[in-house]
Amino acid sequence: MKNLISEQYRHLLYKDECNDQFLLLKNMEIYRKSETILKVICWSYKIYSQLKKEGVIFNEWETDEKLYSFETDNPILPHLFATGSHSRRIFKNGRWLNNKEKRLGHRIYPFNPKID
Repeated sequence: MKNLISEQYRHLLYKDECNDQFLLLKNMEIYRKSETILKVICWSYKIYSQLKKEGVIFNEWETDEKLYSFETDNPILPHLFATGSHSRRIFKNGRWLNNKEKRLGHRIYPFNPKID
């Protein structure tokens, strides 16, 4: 994942307990599924429906917890950043991050590409 983004967005890189890398935006979590496909978990219905209307997503499904999972192509990544991204690293003990950990069901750790 770190090879997919520029230095400008490195602060958005995180990892979970299994050391899977992902990008954490204001409205979604983005994983790299393959060389050409991204897997996205979105918690904003507004963003999800906007992307669905634009026709840039496929294989979508919704959970009972109002999480929207879908896949999209790699070239759509800048468009996903435009939906809302943090300007700096999220506070690791903050309420926002704790809320996302509970909602997504996994721990979220900062990813440091120089160490990991």
